[in-house]
Amino acid sequence: MNQELEEYFNNYFSLFNTEGFKQLVEELKVNADAISDIQSVKDAESLFYKKGQIAALATIINLEDTVRASREQAEEEAENVQDI
Repeated sequence: MNQELEEYFNNYFSLFNTEGFKQLVEELKVNADAISDIQSVKDAESLFYKKGQIAALATIINLEDTVRASREQAEEEAENVQDI
């Protein structure tokens, strides 16, 4: 893995280790739970709006797992290149 990509991942992991990020994720999980209640949805437009809200929150909530998986993939690819 090149230095630029290594720094990219390290920056994210520094962010994930902060108490502020952990707090943000917990609050977003609570918000996602509240938004996912569809009993108040009156029409398709409202339903799609809630779906978009949940998708946006899920992107941030799952960011750490996504970045970890990307790093593992990058490390595997780097190892495969070295083996050739």
